[in-house]
Amino acid sequence: MVYLILLIINTLTVASENADSTKTFRPSLDAYPYIYYTPETQFAFGAGGVVTFHTQKDSLLNPSNLTFSGYYSTVKSYELSLISNLFFDKNRMASTIDIRYSNTVDRFYGIGGDSPDLGTEEYIISTMGGIIDFQLPPALIISTRAGFAIEYRDYKIKDTKNNPYLNSDSEYPGQQGGIVSGLGLIWVWDNRDQVFFPNYGGFTQVKALFYTKDLGSDFTFSWLEVDARRYWSFAPDKVLAVQSYLSSTGGSPPFFKLPALGGSSIMRGYFQGRFRDNNYFAFQAEYRQYIWRRLGFVLFAGAGDVTSVITGFQLTKFKPCIGAGLRFLFNKEQKINIRMDIGFGRDTNGVYFGIQEAF
Repeated sequence: MVYLILLIINTLTVASENADSTKTFRPSLDAYPYIYYTPETQFAFGAGGVVTFHTQKDSLLNPSNLTFSGYYSTVKSYELSLISNLFFDKNRMASTIDIRYSNTVDRFYGIGGDSPDLGTEEYIISTMGGIIDFQLPPALIISTRAGFAIEYRDYKIKDTKNNPYLNSDSEYPGQQGGIVSGLGLIWVWDNRDQVFFPNYGGFTQVKALFYTKDLGSDFTFSWLEVDARRYWSFAPDKVLAVQSYLSSTGGSPPFFKLPALGGSSIMRGYFQGRFRDNNYFAFQAEYRQYIWRRLGFVLFAGAGDVTSVITGFQLTKFKPCIGAGLRFLFNKEQKINIRMDIGFGRDTNGVYFGIQEAF
């Protein structure tokens, strides 16, 4: 069982006025400290927050945001992250940034959808780097935006512990760590009515990156990601959201870059990376509703699996997940929630805490 001890010590909202007194364009800072417990991190404490602002005074322009967080746990895992979504020129231009520095007690269960849980999968890995993309009005393909993405991350295996896969003579690329450096393309289709809590519309993003030694990478491989979301509202803020997600790799990716099932966004209830392989597909549905003032709840269910070849997926082998969560609306103007979810998978479960919706 996973037990959660989650304490939101305080919610601090700071709104700084700009020259325009219109409330819509006021930048705001929403920050909170927290403490929690999971088997992965043991006791952990940290702080996080999100800055929302507009790059221009335009009522049609999506709000930009800058999310920051950091935690430290009693097993000596820690992470500092900076994530940004920027919008310009009536949403015709955008950029996203995801930069992290971490030292993590992670797990590697081997490769495949039937990999066993031996209880000795822990290892320690540190990561530094991130991914940045730039999106512009498309020239050739009909989409909302299109552009290019750059990724650079330096992975170091600090301790293989008793992990049988990383201590064996089997040649898993990345057993000694290494640098991944890639360049690729991105396409976005986006007609959501709101960025943080959509009531209707859709969002689809396709990324294709290529990692080669000519770009400074220690590994040569390709990576494709397709993320498609759709939202329907039965009444204001009573929303059904669905998502389909595919990630696929080719070539010789390191084991830590193989598509990984689980985590805080998709397939909640499974440890992120519980199953890894060259291809990963998952889908989920979630119902969202506020119930009293700033309090809300969600119900979600999904299924997913990994396979070595993209034609190898079988519905009968998909892993299920179900769960529920609580929401606290701590930025009413932009509809930004603090979320706490508990998910249940097949013989596993997990608790998740964060800012903004899972998808």
